Amino acid sequence: MVCFYIAGVASSSAAWGWLFQRAWGRIMTSSDNVEYKTTIEDEHWRNEEFQWARILSRGNPAKGMVLLYIQKACTAFHEFEPAWKAGAVKQEQVDFFRRRLATRIKHVLVTMQNNGLDEIEGAAEWAGILQSVESAKTAYELAELTERVHAVNHVLLDSLEGDKP
Repeated sequence: MVCFYIAGVASSSAAWGWLFQRAWGRIMTSSDNVEYKTTIEDEHWRNEEFQWARILSRGNPAKGMVLLYIQKACTAFHEFEPAWKAGAVKQEQVDFFRRRLATRIKHVLVTMQNNGLDEIEGAAEWAGILQSVESAKTAYELAELTERVHAVNHVLLDSLEGDKP
């Protein structure tokens, strides 16, 4: 058995695993050398996950909670859209889903306002999404907001990660 020594790891499987994960971006190391290992293979999703880890590891509870509520809202839309496309949402259920999705969007806005984050880049667009959700008359209109929610999610998270207020 051939054994390699890479950065203090003396084992063929451990060394190759360490090298593979670092080379393909599967491990993120924080400034205090704490590692986070992901199982996500899709580059876009992995980059999102690492961004969440960076925001959460900075120790700002307000930004961490806004991140959490943004992700809950984004997930709600990402689950609603395929359910609608699969025929699982009936027109008589639109009011229920509109209220649920609006509540998710509002929770983000209120949390941002309560914590002085309501002026960050993307906040006005997020408020615009709330207006679109509240005025939606059909499941199609709600489902069509999914990509807009996702795009603004990225703007908000970039703002939370940066040094902007």
